[in-house]
Formats: sequence, structure tokens, C-alpha cells
Amino acid sequence: MKNGEDLSVIQAFHWQSNVNVQHVGVEDMVLLSKLTEQAIADNLKKRLHGNSIFTYIGPVLISVNPFKQMPYFTEKDMDQYQGAAQYENPPHIYALADNMYRNMLIDNESQCVIISGESGAGKTVAAKYIMSYISRISGGGPKVQVRPNAQLSGEF
Repeated sequence: MKNGEDLSVIQAFHWQSNVNVQHVGVEDMVLLSKLTEQAIADNLKKRLHGNSIFTYIGPVLISVNPFKQMPYFTEKDMDQYQGAAQYENPPHIYALADNMYRNMLIDNESQCVIISGESGAGKTVAAKYIMSYISRISGGGPKVQVRPNAQLSGEF
């Protein structure tokens, strides 16, 4: 191949990557060229329109409540995230829960997760999914059934 041909292939790939990012956003917002409030909001909107409700910003997971049932919380999804590196799969609350669980085992120290947001943001549902995941992969008890309308006691 000639050098010009190699360059055009690279340029075409780069252009396609930029077009894709313009439509669906980035999975980790540390990759945004400008890290402004507007850039973050725009990226989260793009991802939500593409039915991607989870986005990283470094080690932090941002979850946007879609106000509808999403198909991302199956046992198959749990299997996909169990033992996987954070960036091996798309952002997901199961990746966060798995990382927390593995750190607990490796460091032999208690772990915590901070879930914050406005009323109706999905904090209770997120906590249920984390507990369900930990319960399943730890093998330490019966499966936790996640019911979207069930009440969870405690302050979140």
C-alpha cells in the first residue's frame, strides 16, 4: 500500500468515530474535549436518546432515570459483568457493583457506594439492583427479587 492510502483509511475511520460520538455520545466523559456543564448535559442527552442510561466520568457512574422499564437487568447481564474489567463492557450499575465486590474481597475491607440525586432520580431502584447483583454473585443467600414499585427502607 502507498502511504496516501494508509492515511485515507485512518482519516475515514477517524471521521466515522467522530460522527458516532456526535450522535450517541461517549461512554466515559473524561474523553470529552471540553468538560463543561453543557458538554456533560449534551452527552447524557445523546446517550439517553440511544437508550444508554449509564455513563462514566472516570471511576464515577452516572445513571439517568429513563422513567421506563429497561432491558439491562437480566441474569445474562449479571454474568456479562461478573469479573469483567470496568471498560470491558458498556457502563452499567453491575460493573460498579462488581468492582466494589471484588475490591472488598481483594482488600478485605468493607466497601460503600454513594447514591445521590433528586427525588425520582432512581436511587432506590439503583440500590436494589446493586443489592441483587451482590447477592447473586456472592452466593451467600437467596436471590433478591427486584420489584420496581417495592419500598426500600432507609435514606438514600
